[in-house]
Amino acid sequence: MKKTHVVLVRHGETTANHEQRWYGALDAPLTARGELQVRSTGARFGARQTMAPADIIYVSPLPRARRTAAAIAEAIGVEPIIDDGLREFSIGDWEGRTYRDLIDNENLWGRWAQDPTFAPPNGESPATLGKRAVEAVQRLAEQHPDQRIIIVTHGGIIGCLLDSWFGGRTGDWVRWDAHNCAVSELVWDGAQWRGEVINDISHLPPEAVVAVLPAYNPEAETQ
Repeated sequence: MKKTHVVLVRHGETTANHEQRWYGALDAPLTARGELQVRSTGARFGARQTMAPADIIYVSPLPRARRTAAAIAEAIGVEPIIDDGLREFSIGDWEGRTYRDLIDNENLWGRWAQDPTFAPPNGESPATLGKRAVEAVQRLAEQHPDQRIIIVTHGGIIGCLLDSWFGGRTGDWVRWDAHNCAVSELVWDGAQWRGEVINDISHLPPEAVVAVLPAYNPEAETQ
């Protein structure tokens, strides 16, 4: 039986992550902590390339993901390939606003809880995001039987994948929210997905870890 090993990596922390601000299609630079996360992630893959060599890297077109993929590429000597299906969840005209603003003035997560097909003006809905994420990664997995592929992408994409394959398709992708530069290792055996490692950050030094993820939680304090 042919198996594809898929390694999901979220990009490093950005200024928008730190400010609890929604940047889906928009981009923001990495913070100093994000740069440390990226270097540590590159080192993780470099150290494992001999024992578990990666054959190919796919990456979202957004610069924060490409910066993260570049560190991995440098460590293992594999050039990343951009795949548009891996781009982050866009909320269209509401991009750039803080989570607090979106909660208080748009009741965004409340709307999604009632209707996962709700999309902000010129944006996506959780339902369309989930469909896009699953189709993109399933396509890549099936293109590379018996290979190990690294996919550098975003928290929304990763959350939807984990909910679809391991969370019973509840639509609650937020509960799978990955720490910046978290790594998940999955296996596709041609019939079903198996999770070997989910949202692992053991490669990050303590100063690169946020104790409480601020995303979607405006009561949490950034560090």
